[in-house]
Amino acid sequence: MEYLFVGILVFLLTVAVDLILFYQRKSKVKQLPSNNPQAFLEKGLRHEGKKLVAVIGGDAVHGNISYNFVDDAARRRSCHNYQFINAGVNGSTAYDVLQRLNGVISCQPDYVVILVGLNDAIAKIAPDFARKNINLAEQLEKPSLLVYEKNLALIVSRLKAETHAKIGLLSLPVAGENLFSKANKEIDQYNEVIQKIAEINNVSYLPFNEKLKAYLKSKGQTRGRSLKNSKKLYEKAVIEHFVYGYSLDRISVRNGYLLLTDGIHLNSTAGMMAAHQIELFLKKNELKAIQ
Repeated sequence: MEYLFVGILVFLLTVAVDLILFYQRKSKVKQLPSNNPQAFLEKGLRHEGKKLVAVIGGDAVHGNISYNFVDDAARRRSCHNYQFINAGVNGSTAYDVLQRLNGVISCQPDYVVILVGLNDAIAKIAPDFARKNINLAEQLEKPSLLVYEKNLALIVSRLKAETHAKIGLLSLPVAGENLFSKANKEIDQYNEVIQKIAEINNVSYLPFNEKLKAYLKSKGQTRGRSLKNSKKLYEKAVIEHFVYGYSLDRISVRNGYLLLTDGIHLNSTAGMMAAHQIELFLKKNELKAIQ
């Protein structure tokens, strides 16, 4: 009888610990960056003499389960005259970004960089992951390429009309590292839309995807690990990162990727390429202002 009681007690304690860890992980994934638009507005964080850069998007921009390339860009020597706002929220589609655009507009940034659309595409190419991590029930329309194009065009249109910001559109990262997969063919279509919207609106197209592909080609790894099992890999990555303290790069190596952690989110190698694209975007606009 005593052994049975001890067994039940151990079981209950294990369940309790698992629940605590689950809610801790959930709260950490949802925790917004300290330099989010609302904090910027409420706390009056604007630094005099610095130009304001708002980076908008989903998981890759949010930067807690993906490498934080916004903070990386802010640390770069050539970016010391800029202040960065991180308007990324995990799980966001272009529709979600459009719904919270008022916060970014209220900040009146001098530059806006947008990286959104991977979650729109994920709804099709990794539906299991999407059902768990994207608020599909809150979408006005089911995510698709046409819906994405409409929403991204509206985002750019509003920013152009309601701010004086120079705008840069980052192409979407690879989805898994097999460049010949159906997933990456789908991503290519989204990037064609991004490039088209950039051209129509006379804003900058920042070739992030192209740089990632070039890196994989240089390593002879164009048929690397695909997006398969991304949901399980993501859930494992969240535990390893937030509970066991593994770095994103360590998780990436364990999962057999060169640029990604779980087939979707960025490690430091990929993230630094995104930061470099922002750095180049700001430098080019600086030069234009001088000329």
